[in-house]
Amino acid sequence: MEKIKRKIIWLAASCVIAASLVLASCAQPQTAEQHNERGVALFEEGQYEQSITEFNKAIELDPEYAMAYNNRGNACWNKGDLDRAIADYGKTIELDPEYAEAYGNRGFVYYLKGELTKAISDLEKCLELSNDPQLVKWAQHWLDQLR
Repeated sequence: MEKIKRKIIWLAASCVIAASLVLASCAQPQTAEQHNERGVALFEEGQYEQSITEFNKAIELDPEYAMAYNNRGNACWNKGDLDRAIADYGKTIELDPEYAEAYGNRGFVYYLKGELTKAISDLEKCLELSNDPQLVKWAQHWLDQLR
């Protein structure tokens, strides 16, 4: 009987350890996409510095992940680091020249910086590329403000 109790205890302990390992691996983002998603969630909570950390991890895992650069640019813009935001949007566009949102974002940041010729050019490119009605409406609004 004692031998059976020890086996049950050993089995239960093994299950607890295995479950802990599984939960620990689920709790921590492992892929670039998971870090990007975590960064977006932090961004939406207004935790810009923490979101940048997650976007950095996504980029470390996948240096050609255009969306992570765009999202990091958004966090930098919201922190007031406009030059870094522009650099990130530029990298997004370098990696994916059809990424309409990055043109719109960069155009708006150029607008904020008073670089109106660049702002107009990027917002026009955003309109040319985008099929998203909300993005088109947003870009057109800012383009109308510039003209």
